[in-house]
This record gives sequence, structure tokens and C-alpha cells, in this order.
Amino acid sequence: MSRAYRIAIKESLSRHVQVDDGVTSQLELLPILSKERTAELLAAELEKKGFTRTADTATRVDSGGVEVVVSLQTGEVSITATGHTDLDLNSERVGVAIDDNQPLEERRLREQARASLEAQAAAEQERLRRDVTRQLEGRLKELRAELDGVVNRVTAASLKARAAELGTIEEVHEDPVSGSLTIKVRV
Repeated sequence: MSRAYRIAIKESLSRHVQVDDGVTSQLELLPILSKERTAELLAAELEKKGFTRTADTATRVDSGGVEVVVSLQTGEVSITATGHTDLDLNSERVGVAIDDNQPLEERRLREQARASLEAQAAAEQERLRRDVTRQLEGRLKELRAELDGVVNRVTAASLKARAAELGTIEEVHEDPVSGSLTIKVRV
């Protein structure tokens, strides 16, 4: 006579999950001055916005962990956001085995439990990825406007410096509303 056995399996999964998302863009810096002078003007403007200069880059980490890195030589902007979480997941499976089937049934239940844990971990990682992407997208609009303002100020400073090289500046008129700049130079 065969005996039926009740098999209960418990599996757990502990994992640290980290997700990174980023975007790269290019500042539109006009070649009015040499690259070195433009880089210095760019660095000065970025420092006013809270960036820290190291060699040929300016870096700032905003609230929420969004990091902005600007290459002073090329004008390339890299924006990255990172998220991480620790997962502690558990899964239980119960089955019935008859005499000879006990090891096979136990192995099958363990595989099901592990597969369930991996699916839960993948779902949590995907949720975290969506959250990080949403956070990055939210910051992009603000950063784009802020960096456009930096580029405008660098361009204006470059034009003033170039005009001073050409002759004597007689008059400078800047319209803060339209962003227009008029420079009168006596050559």
C-alpha cells in the first residue's frame, strides 16, 4: 500500500537591486572664442549654478540622486539617476507525494518556488526602473531650461569679449525679456 506525504517547501531570496538610467545631450555653444576661453566661461557659469569643477568637467548631484556632468571642452551633458533597494522575498509551496515520488515532488516544488521568487524580483526591479526613469524625466525639463540659460550667458559673455577684441565697446544693451543683445563697437 502506498503512502501519501504532504511536502511543504519554503524558499527565500535576498538581493540588492540597483537601477541606473541616463541621457546624454550636447550644449549648443557657438565658436565665438577659442575652446579654452569658452570652457572657462562655461565653468564659471556652471559654478554659479552649484557645479563643482574637476579638470575638464563640472559635476552636480541634485536632490534625489540625479547627477549632472558637463564636459567643459566638448559641451556634452550626461544626466544619470540611480535607484536601489534591498529585496527580501519568501515563497511557500505545498504538494503531495506518494512514496517513490517524494524527491521528485520536492524538487519540482523548489523549482516553482525559486521561479516565483525570480519573477517577483524581476517585477520589483522593473518597478524601480520605472520610478528612476520617471524621476529623470521630471528633472530633464528643469535642467534643460537651466542649461539653456547658462549657454545664453556664456554666448553673451563670448560676444562681449570678442567685441572688445575688435575695438572699443561704446554701448551694450541686453533685453532680459527677449534675450537679445546689442553691442556697439568702434573699430
